[in-house]
Amino acid sequence: MNITRRSALVAGASLVAGTSWGQALPNKPITLIVPFAPGGNADIVARWIAVPYAKLLGQSVIVDNRGGGGGAIGTALVSKAPADGATLLAATPGQLGTLPHMFKTPYKLDDFVPIGVLSKTSIAVVVRNGDVRVKTVEEFIAYARANPGKLNVGHAGPGSPNHLAMLQFENAANCRFTPVAYKGSGPALIDLRGGTIDVMFDQISSSLPHLKAGTLTTLVVLGLTRDASVPDTRSLKEAGLPEFDASTYIGLLAPKGVAPSVVAALTAAAQKVASDPAFDLGLKAIGSGAHYEDPKRFAEILKADEALAVSLVKQGRLVNE
Repeated sequence: MNITRRSALVAGASLVAGTSWGQALPNKPITLIVPFAPGGNADIVARWIAVPYAKLLGQSVIVDNRGGGGGAIGTALVSKAPADGATLLAATPGQLGTLPHMFKTPYKLDDFVPIGVLSKTSIAVVVRNGDVRVKTVEEFIAYARANPGKLNVGHAGPGSPNHLAMLQFENAANCRFTPVAYKGSGPALIDLRGGTIDVMFDQISSSLPHLKAGTLTTLVVLGLTRDASVPDTRSLKEAGLPEFDASTYIGLLAPKGVAPSVVAALTAAAQKVASDPAFDLGLKAIGSGAHYEDPKRFAEILKADEALAVSLVKQGRLVNE
């Protein structure tokens, strides 16, 4: 996805700079850490957030990709950063609620303060266009059942929403894959196009350029309804499968200990960004969408993700692979 500076500025054009929110922040640039490689959903959304967020706060916002460990490396950096509001995390619930139940992480959920959710993106099953084995979701499931473990399925890293979506789909469709973990969707999409892996569970936002180019195609949207970005792709219910919602939320978090006044400023600006129609239009153009949840609701989403992780661990399904 090629987001030009001009198009990013359009997303924040109707936002008013110079509010008093920035006065609560330290007088230095804000680093927004994305715990995944460039090219994935979290990276794409974070770059759309950065420009209007900086305009509102009156501070530069620098997006810093720190991929690895399913997001644990970048998340750990934020957990250890000074609690002054100058270092933030743009992440999915998986880095906070899931990873600590998969392997020992140098942080836990309580080491962060939620600022708010700003976007929601559908996840779909994505394959190479022209793969004769899996032209439909029915053929995909039939092939996977007849050939357990033969399909190499990529995801954005251990504990990522893509990983959890894959596990939920395996349970729903009664099939098993060979999972292949990456440091983000970007590298996985390269391997999918090149034939190194067969299938990918991916956010529509990161796959959309390849879908538009005709190199990749979607088989089913892993949600309760169709997605407007791929309107001809059926939802789980339409495909006759048990329903679950594997949509990805991207939210902002700060290290524990940030002053309430700073959290309030960051939250107010985040809500303003998410509620701006231009921001929503910008995200919809790339296969995502604005979706605001306040810190309390974000904390509930994180806890729900943690409960899903605990359930999958008990089933022996959630492992670091």
